[in-house]
Amino acid sequence: METLSGCFDFQGQQVVSLIGSGGKTSLMWYLAEYYRDQTILVSTTTKIGYPVEQSYDYFYSEDFSTLGKDGCGITLAGCLTADGYKLGALPLAVFRQSLQYFDKAFLEADGSKQLPLKGWETFEPVVLPETTVTIGLIPISAVGKAIDDRTIHRLPLFLRATGATQGAKIHEETLAEIITSPTGLWEKSQGQRILCINQVETPAQLNQAKKVLSLLPQMLLKRLSKVIACNIQSKEGIVLWEK
Repeated sequence: METLSGCFDFQGQQVVSLIGSGGKTSLMWYLAEYYRDQTILVSTTTKIGYPVEQSYDYFYSEDFSTLGKDGCGITLAGCLTADGYKLGALPLAVFRQSLQYFDKAFLEADGSKQLPLKGWETFEPVVLPETTVTIGLIPISAVGKAIDDRTIHRLPLFLRATGATQGAKIHEETLAEIITSPTGLWEKSQGQRILCINQVETPAQLNQAKKVLSLLPQMLLKRLSKVIACNIQSKEGIVLWEK
């Protein structure tokens, strides 16, 4: 595989929403760091952990009157939750007003309770209409694990979307089903769609990622911009398919 940054080419102003499971937060910060010589917003439409042990230049959680006016670098912004342990979404009016000042905005737009896979309620993911690119993440390391509530967030919804059986093993076909299902990964997506098959560490897992790609119907591929196999932790990736 190659350097992960080479798999992405975000030209001009972009609002990038990250959905799915198995690497959203890590990829969001990786991309923010890669583009940090521009004006970058990092935020969420749901909730992210705080304090965030990441390298940001500016932070906003209360007074947003100068949000986006600090210049180049990474701005982390959101509303502190009542318990003070998480950041929630910016007020929508604040977000929309501030967009004019940012070259790139990276938004964590989904939650999976830190489990490998998930099913989606009707209100999630929260992908704003301003989104120009939706990145959907699926971890290949889920293959071989059991389909149960220790592996799947919102298990009943996952079973309904994929037709899988509780207690069975996850296969490449299972991942293809949740990627393809009308109530699966892409239901609320906006703009260009990039599929990232993450946690690829071995040649065998790369072959598994390629098999998942081979199982995706042409109708879905027409909606995607590219499919990337990657390992965000090692900062490596390869474009498996591109429109």
